[in-house]
Amino acid sequence: MSVSYPLIVTKNNLVAGSTNTYKYNFSSNVDMSNIDIGLGSASIWFSWRNITAAKSNNQFSIIHPTTGTGNITLNLTIPDSGMNISDLNNYLRYYLIYNGYYIQNTTTNEQIVYCKFQVNPSVYAIEFVSYPLPILLPPGYIAGSAITFPDTTRTPQLVVSQPNFGTIIGFATGTFPAAQPIVLTTSTSTLVPQVSDVTNVVLTLDSAMNPFAPNSKVIHSISPAGYSYASLIKSEPNEISWVPQQSGWRQSITIQLVNQNLIPLEQFDTDVTIKLLLRYRDQSSVNR
Repeated sequence: MSVSYPLIVTKNNLVAGSTNTYKYNFSSNVDMSNIDIGLGSASIWFSWRNITAAKSNNQFSIIHPTTGTGNITLNLTIPDSGMNISDLNNYLRYYLIYNGYYIQNTTTNEQIVYCKFQVNPSVYAIEFVSYPLPILLPPGYIAGSAITFPDTTRTPQLVVSQPNFGTIIGFATGTFPAAQPIVLTTSTSTLVPQVSDVTNVVLTLDSAMNPFAPNSKVIHSISPAGYSYASLIKSEPNEISWVPQQSGWRQSITIQLVNQNLIPLEQFDTDVTIKLLLRYRDQSSVNR
């Protein structure tokens, strides 16, 4: 059985000014010529944000019916955050209620808004559902501070002006539905929704040497599938992939977390625990 040596990388190894790069200093210079390194385990917080102002994917608008034949355009700006579609719908609902575009049942206190986002997994799509506003406040309800009622029943509309926001929900830029209907209407995404731009967390090592791949620094990848935002992602491979290292002496190695396109991962929480395993390829070197 081959002997391996653990190296533990934590937040203490974070390179100053970085959110994704960690430097491990050896206790002395190491000849890497006969060394392989593999990932023993990794724990990383799901803290990269899929919606940010910097990504230009944080704004959309709702055209909301008002008195008579009028409308008001409500412009929403989402705070930098990690959101799924349920979170996005919760934000839309919060915005409408906070700004008074709702009615409330006087018995149950249920608050009703007239549009929502939802997932339709059977067709791999995101839907924008818009409900017609009544022409009068229904009996047993009170109106929010801003909502008014049209002359004829009409629904809200979604306006997508940022292409990158449209990418998240699978909509092209435009207004949905295109005309203001008078009955409940569901607008369905026509593009593949890309709620997150990170489908894999890839660990790279600056000393690695994979002669068979152009991304020769990669030592492991971790899927965040099944994990929710702000949860701890854990990976412990059943079988370790041992990666040869570049020849030469080194005082340190540098680990970087990137996405599936090898773009550096912008972590909000940089607290990680990464266990690297180091072994001599030629075991006769162990006792030298």
